[in-house]
Amino acid sequence: MSRRRKHKSPKQFESAASFLAFCSIIHSVRNAHIYQGDEPKVVVLCVPDSQDFSFYREVLEDAFQGWQPNAQHIVPDVWTVGLKATHDKDRQRNRLIKTLVENEKVVLVAESSDALPNGIDGLVDAVVQIQKPTVRHIQAAARAFLGQQISDTDAERAALAPLSIVAVTWRRGRSVGTVIDAIKLATESPSQPRQGPTLDDLHGMGEASTWGQELAKDINDWRARKIPWDDVDRGALISGPPGCGKTTYAQALARTCNAHFVSGSLAQWQARGHLGDLLKAMRSAFAEATRNAPAILFIDEMDSVGDRSRLSDHHAHYNREVTNGLLECLDGVGGREGVVVIGATNYPEQLDTALIRPGRLDRIIRIPLPDQDARTGILKWHLKGNLVGADLNEVVDGTEGYTGAALEKLVRDARRIARRARRAMTVGDLTASLPLRLALPERLQHRLAVHEAGHVLVGCVLKVGRLVDVSIATSLTLDDRDQHSGGQTRFSYNSSPTMLRCELLGEITTMLGGLAAEEVLLGSRSSGGGGQEGADLHMATLCALNIEASFGLGDQLSYLLAANETEPLALLRQNLDLRQRVDKLLSNEFNHAKSIVSTHRNTVELIATELLQTQSLTGADVEAIMQQSLVQCHTAQEFTQEVDHV
Repeated sequence: MSRRRKHKSPKQFESAASFLAFCSIIHSVRNAHIYQGDEPKVVVLCVPDSQDFSFYREVLEDAFQGWQPNAQHIVPDVWTVGLKATHDKDRQRNRLIKTLVENEKVVLVAESSDALPNGIDGLVDAVVQIQKPTVRHIQAAARAFLGQQISDTDAERAALAPLSIVAVTWRRGRSVGTVIDAIKLATESPSQPRQGPTLDDLHGMGEASTWGQELAKDINDWRARKIPWDDVDRGALISGPPGCGKTTYAQALARTCNAHFVSGSLAQWQARGHLGDLLKAMRSAFAEATRNAPAILFIDEMDSVGDRSRLSDHHAHYNREVTNGLLECLDGVGGREGVVVIGATNYPEQLDTALIRPGRLDRIIRIPLPDQDARTGILKWHLKGNLVGADLNEVVDGTEGYTGAALEKLVRDARRIARRARRAMTVGDLTASLPLRLALPERLQHRLAVHEAGHVLVGCVLKVGRLVDVSIATSLTLDDRDQHSGGQTRFSYNSSPTMLRCELLGEITTMLGGLAAEEVLLGSRSSGGGGQEGADLHMATLCALNIEASFGLGDQLSYLLAANETEPLALLRQNLDLRQRVDKLLSNEFNHAKSIVSTHRNTVELIATELLQTQSLTGADVEAIMQQSLVQCHTAQEFTQEVDHV
């Protein structure tokens, strides 16, 4: 053991790497504030990069004997023990306990938090994650070991490099430019491609793009030490339909932030083996992100982690351990400074609420399906300079409802057609790659128009919200045909933390307005209002079920299920009394919808006729039609009297 000594000046260190390790330790320990209260006897220091383990241990054994951050006097020698990840955790734990018993002060140098033996947490006073060197540390090292000044930008680059790379590249007599070029060459990872879109290149990301740009500014300010890490968002949950670009967004976010990118998922971690291997892989991903901070850690399919409040089968213990392990990683040793976690899911309602509390994934952002402008931008991005100036309107119109992934495949298929023909790509190759569309007979188009006009009329009469638009299709793909789609009415519903029974009933009546219009105007209703999740009958049934079994707004006050239950219809199938109450409520509102349509039949016909001619109407268009109907057929009092029903 080395005897106690005061700390060295930079020139007393053998290399820039040792000096930077010394600075990092001082900076991290002081920021952790572990010496503000009682003096700790056992401290764990986790190194930022496992390949630099020997540097940090050597510096601790040599330069820190007798060092205490906030005191001038010298304290007794500290025993330094190295902890590396090993499968023989029990043997390591026994040796460690023996050392703790025999020595008053012990510093444990761990290559990662995963290297700590099981059950050792209660034996230590503090765990500190050593952060990478700061820009100021790099600049001080450049002056001491290169005799040169280094810019903030180059210092930021050098700060990301492992100390093993610094030890090789920082040689006296080299210029700063040569050192930085050598670091870039040595640290460029083939698994981290620098090419690809940034957030500026992505289209149709909505709120996700705005939040990402703000995050990039905050990370740059944190790099420059203008703001503390506490002022930076720790993470977000990205949701949206499959193929909407959640993974692409996370990668683009990392490029925009100039941050390291780490990707993982429960399935990927689970492939390593049993529960212990899964947790180790999970912690390793977080450790990699911490070592390379600033970093974006992307976790795909977050909903597969599960919700502990809903676990009941024989896998409950396993899933609970996985969730607890993820929560520990999200909290992080030292607050996971420099690491932003992006979770992705198609089902945010299935997540454990603890995952989205403040300080974890506390912002939920939905990526919508791309609109017309966004689809145009996405197509042009994937075309990569082909068809410049070409009219893509026909292609864009034919890709309504496409995700970013589907648009990428469309371009890929078009390129294949052109390549097989040994010629340049044309717009015709794109349209040829679109799915075959079947023209709808006029009678079916008329039914679709009547159906959507029923939704519009009932919703406007009951004032459920602002009408955004309404549209019908004149042709369908084979997939669309199987799903009975062909029309859409969009209301911006009145949102409130609490809703009255009359407001909920109004929404149900509006959902059933399409079928009601078919029956009143055409004499019968079709199967287009049901048959799949998201259909009119499905959504109306769920709303009625919440009224009767969740909100206490029905015939009984019993609380039978949560409003966000993942399989609410299972209860409906099992409980005959509940099913009868829900069916009665739906029948009443269906009759109410028919009554409204019958009263304002002429208005429904006017909306349907206009819809047949134009295929789409805005809220303003419908308002003009209804005003015309008021003048021709009804008084304002007659037109709005139905509101009192609910």
